[in-house]
Amino acid sequence: MSLPPRPPPPAPPHHPWAQLLAFEPDRLLRWIPLFAASAGLVILLALRLAAPPYVGILAFVMAYSSLALAGPRSIREPLLAHAARVYAAVLLLAWVTALYLLPGHPATAMVRLAVLLHLTTVYVSLFIQLPPLIAARTAAGTLTFLILTALPHTWRTLGQTEVFDGVTLPVTLLVAHGALITVLHLFSTFRDRAAHAEGRAEALHELAHRDALTGLPNRRALERDLEAAVMGAWAGHLAVVDVDGLKAVNDRLGHAAGDDLLRRFAQGFAREAGLGGQVYRISGDEFALLLPDGGPAGAAMVDQVTQDVQARYPGAAASVGATRWRAGETAGTWLSRADGAMYRHKRRGGPGR
Repeated sequence: MSLPPRPPPPAPPHHPWAQLLAFEPDRLLRWIPLFAASAGLVILLALRLAAPPYVGILAFVMAYSSLALAGPRSIREPLLAHAARVYAAVLLLAWVTALYLLPGHPATAMVRLAVLLHLTTVYVSLFIQLPPLIAARTAAGTLTFLILTALPHTWRTLGQTEVFDGVTLPVTLLVAHGALITVLHLFSTFRDRAAHAEGRAEALHELAHRDALTGLPNRRALERDLEAAVMGAWAGHLAVVDVDGLKAVNDRLGHAAGDDLLRRFAQGFAREAGLGGQVYRISGDEFALLLPDGGPAGAAMVDQVTQDVQARYPGAAASVGATRWRAGETAGTWLSRADGAMYRHKRRGGPGR
């Protein structure tokens, strides 16, 4: 509807970081594994700590991420869909490698810390990509595997006071990662409920403002739009149309035919009103049209639509009253004046003004 046109919002100033800052969280998270693996590999090589198992794990993450982000279109979507689970599995592999395959390697402490840090990113990715319950189960399963694989190391290092030794390790994992998963689950559940409530509110708003039979906006929508038109001193006119002959069609052909008659009028009005106008069904056999200046004239448009409908229902007719808004006039007064013009037309058989 063209009531009244709003100026477009000003374009934001160009900034070299604008595209990066405009990334959605899930899009930004997709790049983290590639950056982290690349940085880790550079650090290991620079410190001459590049053990083959660690290099292999980092190379796999880099290759997987590169294909998921920039590979052929046919494989990008499935790779991204499984990325969080794959990264979780790779981190768990690195965790087991650090605990049992290379426990004395100089890079192992750094690898263990990196696994625990980057698993938090995986948890976030899971809750962004998956429904809350499935994400929670996947994250909890990952944490459970992390703790279970640490238990032999915990038993072997009982009494030691290093960060990754003794009972400190499983307790820290359970408390820190468990708390994060719980918070993410609560937030994700709230987000989904809010989205559901918003969708339900939109659906209810649509039902409250749209006529079920014709698909047109209803009287409540008309009243809302008239208020907007009055506030904006909109240039145009309001036409109220009363369809004649509906009862005769219902009595002679049945209510299905009467419904078809109304739908034909509705479709005709919407077609003739064009992009600048708006059509409403405001009661059983009554319509309203908001038409801008320069658009079709109300009476002429109604005559054209009536002739089209009469090809199927010869007894159909319509009365119309069209009025322009007067300065200082309320929306209700404007509608009443158009309604009165329509009834005067009905009584005298000529166009209402």
